[in-house]
Amino acid sequence: MIKCNVKVCGIINRSASVKQTSEGKSFVAFGLSVDVPSTKGDAVPVNISVAAENADVAALTQGRRVSIEGVLKIKGAPEKKTYFNLSAGNIEMDPVAESGIAGEIEFRGVVCKDIKTPTDKKGNRYLRFSAYSTDKVGEDFFSVFVRFVSFNEAIPSFIVPKAKIEAKGELRISTFNGNLDLSCKAVEMKEYVKTPF
Repeated sequence: MIKCNVKVCGIINRSASVKQTSEGKSFVAFGLSVDVPSTKGDAVPVNISVAAENADVAALTQGRRVSIEGVLKIKGAPEKKTYFNLSAGNIEMDPVAESGIAGEIEFRGVVCKDIKTPTDKKGNRYLRFSAYSTDKVGEDFFSVFVRFVSFNEAIPSFIVPKAKIEAKGELRISTFNGNLDLSCKAVEMKEYVKTPF
């Protein structure tokens, strides 16, 4: 599970239309293209599917710039793709803000093997590792990887390969050579224990 409370600014690349849920409830759907900064190479656009309960369909036309506050869910998909689905709260038309995605991430997943505890320029140790969250699409499972960094003095004993964790922190999205790079500056981490039914 990767769920983020975000503010997203981008350009509509698919005009809004009214759709219905399987329960027959109407909502407004449109597509958004957001330029994500690159650590190497040019900025790369990320496509986001947006759903809003109350929105002015006529105003949400292709090519228009919008800023949206809402809940972003990030899921794995076939062919190493990543789905971005945004449930919009507040939509601002023609904002002055720069294109991008900023906010807080909530993550639940499994720790990878690359756990490191380097020291910064001041000699303080910090924690760096990757973890992945897996989603089922049809009969298959697909993973999304997130890089974590934590500057807390105590390095948790439960951060070991294959451990299940929950983490919260600052979301950072960039690209490297055209590949998406998700990272989190963690402020809260705990071992994930599945609650019995």
